[in-house]
Amino acid sequence: MRSRRIFFLLFAFFPTVAGSQEVLSLQDAIRIGLDNSYAIQIARNNVEIATNNNTFGNAGYLPNLGFNLNQSNNFQDRYQENADGTSASTSGFPTYNLASAVQLNWTLFDGFAMLVRKEKLGLLQEQSQQMLRIEVKNTIADIVYTYYSIVLHEKLFRSYNEQLSLSRQRLDVAREKSKIGVGFGLQELQAEVDFRADSAQLVRQRNRVVNLKAELNMLLIRDPDVEFNIDMEIPVPLTVGADEVYEKIVSCNDALANARIMSQIVELELREAKSSRYPDVNLFSSYNFSRTGTPEGQMQLYRTLGPTVGVGVSLSLFNGFNATRRISNARILADNQRINLESLSLKLKSSAFKMVNELNQAIELVRVEEKSASLALQNTEAAWERYRLGAISDLELRESQIKLLDAQTRLLQAQMNAQAAEIEIRSLTGEMEIYLQ
Repeated sequence: MRSRRIFFLLFAFFPTVAGSQEVLSLQDAIRIGLDNSYAIQIARNNVEIATNNNTFGNAGYLPNLGFNLNQSNNFQDRYQENADGTSASTSGFPTYNLASAVQLNWTLFDGFAMLVRKEKLGLLQEQSQQMLRIEVKNTIADIVYTYYSIVLHEKLFRSYNEQLSLSRQRLDVAREKSKIGVGFGLQELQAEVDFRADSAQLVRQRNRVVNLKAELNMLLIRDPDVEFNIDMEIPVPLTVGADEVYEKIVSCNDALANARIMSQIVELELREAKSSRYPDVNLFSSYNFSRTGTPEGQMQLYRTLGPTVGVGVSLSLFNGFNATRRISNARILADNQRINLESLSLKLKSSAFKMVNELNQAIELVRVEEKSASLALQNTEAAWERYRLGAISDLELRESQIKLLDAQTRLLQAQMNAQAAEIEIRSLTGEMEIYLQ
């Protein structure tokens, strides 16, 4: 009963760790983070930009239509000598000119470059959507990992709290023994030293929990001092096989999908570079109006009105081997991207193998440490009863306390390692949305 009273008293002194705040579930945390994430907002804006860019006009399919209007006024001094010896001069001879035109320019053929550009714009739009999915899954992974880290350290806080409660009871027993003359001062002093050490450890652990909660609040785009409680469970995942995970990676991994898109883009850039070896065919048309007036001249008004239509063909015969250079560089970039894709595939396969091993090992360790923690608890309870009867020393009791804390810490760390490995595997296989269920 004394242990239980001390436990609740200590929690009353640490309201930042335990209190009456509303419980924040993992699913709610993920939803808040996805709604507020700055990175996701930027990624969505990038998708909108890429969507706006993916048009036939931006690819060069559509014509350019323009209108021009010019008004010019000239006032010139003129001097003229004729063959018969006469001469004439005019000061400020005026000329007025008004010209306007509606012009149409349309590229009919540019070596298939416009087809390539339109396909490339579509891939860039798809890539922006892929980057949005990556940001969403990265945000979920960060929130899940931080959430379970808080659970881990909250549970460690409780273990340290129970450790402190036992140390307090041990100190009380030592003081009682000193009062009735069956103990000695060194025993009481050692008990108080251990009690102070456990108190300091509890304060440090409380600070870790507070900092982790501030980190989670940052991921949720909230003030760091927003208080909340969490579900105090770290679920242990099921074992998986490396081949099964790698098959999902090949079909669903976002980084691999993005690398495939990049490979397609650089192949299109090679085709676009080759298009410079073809001629350009352009259609041009205009409807022109021109009016020129010379009030003091022999021809006082001159006016034209009518359409102009034509087709132009241009072909670069030599440009300093720049076309050859661009094509050569585009081939090298395409080869580099192919190498990057193969390298990424191998890295992901290696990561899948390691993560599966870590997950399965952590699950096995959880089973082992659960038994160890249970035995350590029984050992501590028995040691405490024997200590009260004077059958064991303070050192032996302290050793049983430390063994219990070590066993509980190893169990929690094994649970966290299993969960961290599962988070990494789900991130690799693109299955992060399962945490919303």
